Amino acid sequence: MKHFANIVFWLGCAVVLVFCLGGVTCQPVHPPIPIEPNDTENCAAACTHLTALGCPEGEPLEDGTSCTKFCVDTQKSGHPLNPTCVMKMTACSELEGCTAPR
Repeated sequence: MKHFANIVFWLGCAVVLVFCLGGVTCQPVHPPIPIEPNDTENCAAACTHLTALGCPEGEPLEDGTSCTKFCVDTQKSGHPLNPTCVMKMTACSELEGCTAPR
């Protein structure tokens, strides 16, 4: 059984090597960024603020998903959009500072 485990391990290593050498980008896995407690409840206000600033991110997606639904769903899936930070923006160009990984 130990021999089988070694074979599986080396096959896995070979697959990773083929992907890395074959042009597929191999990037380190980063731990998830924690979502600020109670931040998701600010999604609607953040979307209203984005719309008031004229930012395209405040508009519905092509499939009709509202900004608020997208924000809530994204936050719940573990990807912080930091709506509290978005609500403090004074220009659309500041959005990346709120949503970039810290």
